[in-house]
Amino acid sequence: MNRVAADIGGTNSRLAWLGDGEPAVREYRNADFSDLYQVIARFLDEEGRPTANIERMVLALPAPVEQRPVRLTNIDWRVDPQSLQQKFPIRELSLVNDFQAAAVGAIHASSPRRLNPAAPHASAGAAVVAGAGTGLGQAWFADIARDELPRATEGGHADFAPQGAQQRELQAWLERRHGGHVSCERLLSGDGLAAIHEFLGGGAVDAATVEQGARAGDATAIEAVQMFVRIFGAHAGNLALLFNPGAGIHLCGGVVAHLADWFGDGFLESYSNKGRMRHKVEGIPVYLHDRADIGMQGAIQIALQG
Repeated sequence: MNRVAADIGGTNSRLAWLGDGEPAVREYRNADFSDLYQVIARFLDEEGRPTANIERMVLALPAPVEQRPVRLTNIDWRVDPQSLQQKFPIRELSLVNDFQAAAVGAIHASSPRRLNPAAPHASAGAAVVAGAGTGLGQAWFADIARDELPRATEGGHADFAPQGAQQRELQAWLERRHGGHVSCERLLSGDGLAAIHEFLGGGAVDAATVEQGARAGDATAIEAVQMFVRIFGAHAGNLALLFNPGAGIHLCGGVVAHLADWFGDGFLESYSNKGRMRHKVEGIPVYLHDRADIGMQGAIQIALQG
């Protein structure tokens, strides 16, 4: 069996060679390459398989994959299936949204952390997966018991719904910065965490620096992380109302994995703050996945099917 699975993010790309043994996974910084074709060529060369006939390749891409060529979000790359198959000996090529892969990885992951332990675990029914990384990805299953891919969405670009005066001020600040529309992704992503920190007066730094500051006890960084978590809680509560996902809401992504220790009472308070529908969201399980490679695991599972 010669198959390749890839999870292409806005910042990093992970590729796996699926042969007869354990998957061989390599990770690359997208900034080191001018396009995805170079990443694939480097991977095949490093695996010693530059001319191997590939039975199946699954690419999980951060973009709507119906358009041609596929224009990736948060990175200036274009992917054309026909060009890929001309450059590489691929018998079957499948393009899926990156959060379709993340959703598959999350649903099949073992022992995620339960953020809402009062809600019962379910092995069937609808489920939603939301992940904060370079952007905010979302996908959903009509029923996790069915053998089918989840539905991809662009829900991360839905309007940010602020709660309270401070968040309304944050929204207005972002409207001025971005010229109008403020999406959830503007807050619930690596850049979003950095923007919250800057809004609070902590200066313009990246998300990793904010996280490090919070762990070191910096008051502004701690406040930024806590606000990020509360905003994510409110957003997850909206997903609970929109989808009624009896099989749960799954949170994942690089930023979530790095901030996992902060998802506690503040998250649950915002998640449950839905007025007359509080009892409804409190009955829906919420899971947190602290693995940064959940999308890679999903892409591998999709590539192994069939």
